[in-house]
Amino acid sequence: MTFDDRVEHSFGGSWTEVKLNAVADYLQFFTTALRNVPKPEDPFETWYVDAFAGTGDRTVEIETGGLFEGSYGLVERGRLEGSARRALAVDPPFKHLVLIEKNARRFSALSRIRDEYPERDVRCLRGDANVELRRLFAEGPWIDRRRASLQRAVVFLDPYGMSVEWSTLRLLADTRRADVWYLFPLHAALRQLSHNHSALDRGKREALNEVFGTADWEDHFYRFKAQHGDLFSFAPDPSLNRLADAEKVEEFVAERLRSIFSFVSMPIPLLAKRKLRMFSLFLLSGNPSEKAISLIKKGVDAQVKKYGGGRFRT
Repeated sequence: MTFDDRVEHSFGGSWTEVKLNAVADYLQFFTTALRNVPKPEDPFETWYVDAFAGTGDRTVEIETGGLFEGSYGLVERGRLEGSARRALAVDPPFKHLVLIEKNARRFSALSRIRDEYPERDVRCLRGDANVELRRLFAEGPWIDRRRASLQRAVVFLDPYGMSVEWSTLRLLADTRRADVWYLFPLHAALRQLSHNHSALDRGKREALNEVFGTADWEDHFYRFKAQHGDLFSFAPDPSLNRLADAEKVEEFVAERLRSIFSFVSMPIPLLAKRKLRMFSLFLLSGNPSEKAISLIKKGVDAQVKKYGGGRFRT
């Protein structure tokens, strides 16, 4: 197996496998549950949409050998299936798969996966995920009066940093026909939330406004008090530290998501070394049907129970 460092997609640790396993398990549940719904002769058209697909694989370093094999401590590179390949392996299969990637080199590798499945409807789109998602859900069967009601999707948002716009989340909620796995970048958001309020510059504020979909986060995460003896004049006290920690940010994010989605799951925490909370993995749905939400909850509760115990460290 040959590797090209310009193309290889290396990221994450054991928490990455937890994330991919949880999503893959739900994809299997999703297509199985909808296989003959609403009618066996005319079932839902199922879609898998990977908004940050990368190359479709991920490159990892694997320690090989052993103390008695004369090669203890050797590290070799290996390639594991990413989210796109796992989605392609789901049975019953998705009818449509849409893989989005912005980076030119990674997109080239991703396109080769499409070529491996000429019999499947696999579409590779190069561009900004926020833009491509808006285009996708504004065309084709999603707006066709005869077929729109039969479209159902699972969208995987596994962003690079804080790159998912709030308007994209609202768009997906408004479809009412998409289940959304959203990997919220908890650690990245905390890094932008400066401990000292005076260190919040324009760039940080704009990034946080976008990821939270509101500017109200300042009221939640910083303490305010009266200044200059005027009881009616309030301003942030720069000498006090930020009130926000990972748990408070996660709770605030869940509250914000509930403002636009009908269903928001308990998050699956993804931990790195020293139990550092890197991400919170949510399943979201804008489907207003109680029956649909009951089914979605059944599927995701199994994943939260299996993977959400906070046991995972690199």
